[in-house]
Amino acid sequence: MPGKSFVFRFGDVEVRAREFTLIKAGEVLAVEPKAFRVLLILLRNPQKLIAKEELLNAVWGDAAVTENSLTRSIALLRKLLGDESRSPRYIETVATVGYRFVCKVEVSEEASGILEPTGQPPVNRKEAEAGANEPARGNEVAVGETNGGKLNSGGRQRLRKWLIVCVGSLALALAAVFWYLHRPLPPPRISAYTQITRDGQNKYLVGTDGSRLYINQRSPQSVTQVSIAGGEIVPVQVSVPGFFVHLDDVSSDGSSLLVESQEKGTSTFTLWNVHTLGGSFRRLAPDMYTAAFSPDGNSVVYLSPEGDIWLVRSDGTGAHKLASTGSERGWWPTWSPDGTTIRFLRDNGIWEISSNGSNLHQLLPEWHKEGYQSWGRWTPDGKFYVFQSASSPSETAQLWALDERRGLFRRPPAEPIQLTSGAVFWDNPVPSRDGKKIFANGTNHRGELFRLDLRTKQFQSFLGGISAEDVSFSKDGQSVAYVSYPQGILWRANRDGSNPVQLTDPPISAFLPRWSPDGTQVLFTDENANVICEISSQGGSVRRLLHDDDRTEGDPNWSPDGKKVVFGSGHRVYPDPKGDIRILDLDSHQVTTIPGSVGLFSPRWSPDGQFIAALPFDNRGMKIFDVAAQRWSALPDKEGIEYPTWSRDSKMIYYLRLGGEGGLFRIHVMGGEAERIHDMKDWHSTGSGWMGLDPTDAPLMLRDIGSSDVYALTLEEK
Repeated sequence: MPGKSFVFRFGDVEVRAREFTLIKAGEVLAVEPKAFRVLLILLRNPQKLIAKEELLNAVWGDAAVTENSLTRSIALLRKLLGDESRSPRYIETVATVGYRFVCKVEVSEEASGILEPTGQPPVNRKEAEAGANEPARGNEVAVGETNGGKLNSGGRQRLRKWLIVCVGSLALALAAVFWYLHRPLPPPRISAYTQITRDGQNKYLVGTDGSRLYINQRSPQSVTQVSIAGGEIVPVQVSVPGFFVHLDDVSSDGSSLLVESQEKGTSTFTLWNVHTLGGSFRRLAPDMYTAAFSPDGNSVVYLSPEGDIWLVRSDGTGAHKLASTGSERGWWPTWSPDGTTIRFLRDNGIWEISSNGSNLHQLLPEWHKEGYQSWGRWTPDGKFYVFQSASSPSETAQLWALDERRGLFRRPPAEPIQLTSGAVFWDNPVPSRDGKKIFANGTNHRGELFRLDLRTKQFQSFLGGISAEDVSFSKDGQSVAYVSYPQGILWRANRDGSNPVQLTDPPISAFLPRWSPDGTQVLFTDENANVICEISSQGGSVRRLLHDDDRTEGDPNWSPDGKKVVFGSGHRVYPDPKGDIRILDLDSHQVTTIPGSVGLFSPRWSPDGQFIAALPFDNRGMKIFDVAAQRWSALPDKEGIEYPTWSRDSKMIYYLRLGGEGGLFRIHVMGGEAERIHDMKDWHSTGSGWMGLDPTDAPLMLRDIGSSDVYALTLEEK
C-alpha cells in the first residue's frame, strides 16, 4: 500500500516531512537534522506551547545535552526562515517555558507512489513470439569466419562485446579519476587533549617559537612563557617604556617579539620590536592596536584606532597605510603562510584583505550571524584556518576550522568544521610549527559575587555567591536585577536573592540593567545587537527602546523622575571615538544630543538628577555634566577609569582605576583627591570586570573561581 507524506505550508515556505526538505521561495535550504525535527514538532502543533523539556526529549532522547542545543536549533531555524526573536512571525519564545509556532499552517498528504521492481526489462510481445518460433541456428559458419570479406554474425557479436567492455572500462576509469579529483577529503578532527599549564589563572596565549609558548598573563599583567611540553610558567623580561605591556606576536624564528605598551599619562599604545636575546628593542609605530609579523619576519601589519591597516618593516622603516576599513577599528591581524593574505577581526566577524591592499571583504558574512567569530591562525602548511566562534553570545565558544585544501577540481567546503564541543570555552588557537597540534586556552567560566565591607575592608560572599554581574537594585532596595555569568541572561529576584525570575532568553545578551524609578521596568543593553531594550520587571516580551535609530547604543540610565533616559550612541560600534551622549524624552520621543559630548560614553545620571557622569573614549579621566548649567567639567583623576557608579546621596562616584596605582576608588563630584578604597592586588575579576554598589554603597564585584589553562590539541586529518 502506498505511504503518505505530510507537507506543511506557511508563508512562502514548504516543508516536506518524508524528504526532510525545507523549501523557501522555491529554493531548497539545507537544514541540520535536529533542527528539522524541532521544526516538525512545532508544525504538527501550531499555536500550541511546546515545553523545552518536551522538545529535548522528543528530538535528543536520552542524549546528554543542555538547553543550549535546543536554543541553537531554534536560532538556526529563525535564520533560515528569516524570523526575528523580538517580533516573531513563525517561532515565538515563551521565556523560561518553551516555544510556540504562531503562523497559520496548511497540512496536506501526498501519496509516495512507490513501484515494486520486476527485475526484468519490458518485452515487446511480437518480438517475443517471433523469437520463440525462430529455429535454432547451427554452426554453419565458424566463429570469426568471414563471408564476402565481412565478419559473420558471431564475429560481429564478439567485436561488439569487446568494444562494450573497453568503453565501459574507460568510463569506469574516467569516473574513478573524476571522483578522486572531486572527492571530499576527510575533515580534520581533534583526537587528544593534553594540559600544558596548571595554575588556572586567566591568561591569553599569543604564539610559539616551536619550543616555548608565549602568554599574556592577565593578573598581574605580564608577559610569560612555558615549554610546549609543560612545566613552570616563567616571566619574560620586556623593558620597553610604559607601565602597561602587552604581547601581540612572536616571529616565526622566535628571535623577536611584537610588544605594545602604554606610557603613563597617555591614552595611546606604542608598538615595539623586542629581540628575545639581549632584550634590545626598536620603536615601530605609535597610536596602534594589535600587530603581527609577516611569515618571513621582515614586515609587520598593525591596525590603527581610525580603522586603518598599516605596514612597516621590522626595522621601523617604510611605514605606509595599506587600506582603510572604515570607522571601526580592527583587531588581531594574522598573515597566511604564503604572505599573500591578511585576516583580522571586525564587526564580530573575520575580514580578509590581500597583502597588496586589494580585495577587502568579510569572510563568513552569513555564518553564525547572531554570534561572533574571533581570534584565528593558519596552520603552517596553509591547509586550515583555525579560529574561535560561538553561534550566539550565550553559547560557549568553540574552535572551528576553515578547510582550505585545494586541488585541480576540488573546492573547499563552504562551511567551517567544528573541532571542539562541550562546556569548556576555547579561544586563542595557536598551531604548532609542524601543524600537528593546536595550542589553545581552555577556560571554565565561573564567578562568585562578593561585597566589600567598607569598615573591615574585607570581601564577603553576597546573594549566596551566585555567578552573576551587573547587579542593580530597585529604588526601594527591595528587588534586585542581575545578569548570570557567563550565560548573559537577565534575572529579577528579591533583595536577598530569593524567588528568582528569568526575564530574557538567548540570543539576547543582557548588560548593565537599570530599574525605572517606579520599579515597573528594567532597561538594559543587548550586547549582541548593540541596542537598548526594556522589559517589564514582572517579565514579558523584550522591546527595543529606539525603533528608528540605526546607530549603536549602550549604557542606558533613567532620569530620577523616570521621564527621560540618557544613553551613549555610536556610528557602527559602541563605544565609538566619534560617538556622543544623548537623552530620550519618553513623552515626546524626541532625542537630543548633549552639547560637548562627542567622544564620551558610559553615561551615569546622578540619583538627584543634577549631574551626568561620562568617560572619554580612551577611559582617561572622567567628565561631569551639570544638567542645569549645561556645562562639562573634568575630575582630577586622569588615570584609566571603568564602571563609574554614583553613591545614593549623589555626592560621591565610585570607580575602578586601571594600571599604575590601580584599585577601587571614590571621588567627590566637586573634585578633590581621589580616595583608594582597596588596592585589589590579590583580587581576580572575571566576566566584564564589572563593579557596582549595593543599597548601602558597599562595592560589589564578581571574583573569578573558574580555571583557565593552556592545552595541546592533537589535530588529525583522517
